[in-house]
Amino acid sequence: MAQSHAGNTYLPFADLIKLEKVDERTYRSIAWPFSPGGQVGGGNFILPGLTSIPFVYKVHIIRDGRSYATRIVNVTQAEGKGICFTSTCSFKLAETSPLDVQEKVDIWDKYRSVLEGKTPTDFEECPGMDVPWYWERRKKTGHNDAFPGLQSQKVAMADYNDQKHPLDRRQLILYRTLGDLPPDPNMHLCAHLYASDRNSLFIVANHFEVGDIYTQMGSLVHSVVFHTGMENLSFGPSAGTSSPLDDKSGRWFCKEDYSDRVAAGRGLFHSKVWAPDGMHVATIIQDGMIRVTKKSTATAEEVGVVEGKKRKWRPREKL
Repeated sequence: MAQSHAGNTYLPFADLIKLEKVDERTYRSIAWPFSPGGQVGGGNFILPGLTSIPFVYKVHIIRDGRSYATRIVNVTQAEGKGICFTSTCSFKLAETSPLDVQEKVDIWDKYRSVLEGKTPTDFEECPGMDVPWYWERRKKTGHNDAFPGLQSQKVAMADYNDQKHPLDRRQLILYRTLGDLPPDPNMHLCAHLYASDRNSLFIVANHFEVGDIYTQMGSLVHSVVFHTGMENLSFGPSAGTSSPLDDKSGRWFCKEDYSDRVAAGRGLFHSKVWAPDGMHVATIIQDGMIRVTKKSTATAEEVGVVEGKKRKWRPREKL
C-alpha cells in the first residue's frame, strides 16, 4: 500500500529536524510534516498543523540569567492564519547536587507479566494512530503509517491491564532514534521532546475505553521536565548494563504512560521516562481535549454508552 503522506517516512531524526535559517531569530523546517500533522516540541497547541506547508519558528529572547535562560518560540504555517503553536523553553547550565532522590524502578521486574523474556524489538511498532479503527485497518492491510525520526515499540499490555481499573492501567512505549545523533546535547533533548507526545491522548482514551467513541481529540498544553544531565539522556551505544533496554545496537528509553483524570471534555496524560539503568530522567504532563459528544449537553444515548462502559470497569486496586 502506498504511504499516506510524503512526511510519513522512516527518516533519521537528525534529518527530520534540520532547519533553514531565515534570519537571526527565525527558522523554517525542511522535512515534510508527517500526518496527522506534527513536527514541533512541547508547549501550547492552538491550531492543528497542516501537512503541506513548512513550519516557521520565531524565537523570542526573554531572559539570560546566570544559571537559566528563557525563550519563547512561536510557530506559524499559512500566512494570515496566526500562531498554531507556542512554547516556553527554560534552559539551564549543568550542575550537581547532593540531593538526588527518585523512586527506584526496574521496569522489567515491575511489568514482568508482559516483559519477561522479551526484548524491545519483540513488540510491534507503535501504530500510526493508536485507536481501534486503525488497529483493525492495520490487521486487514498489514499497513502502518511510517513514523519519522524514532523507532518506537508498543508493549502489549493486555495481561497487565485487563483486570485493572482505568486509573491503574499503564502503557509502555520503548523508543530510540532512527540514525545516529551528533554529540550536541540539544539534539538528544530534542529527540526526547519529540518522543514525549507519541500517541499520548490516544492512550488516555483507550485506558478509559472511549477510543472507539470519542468525537474530538487534540493537544492543549504539553509540558516536559528533564531531571538529569546529558550523561543519562544520551542515545547511542550501550552503556553495558544488564537491562534489555541497553542492547548493543543502541540504548532504548521507556515511557511509562497513564492518566488519573478525565472530566469536562478533557483528559490528563502523565508519563515517566526511564533510562536503561532505571534512572527517572524526565516527566511528561499533557492536558488534552477528549470529547465524547458533539453537543453542549450529551444525549441520553451518549450518556448510556459511557455509563455502560463504566459499569464493566474493575474496582480500584488497594494501595
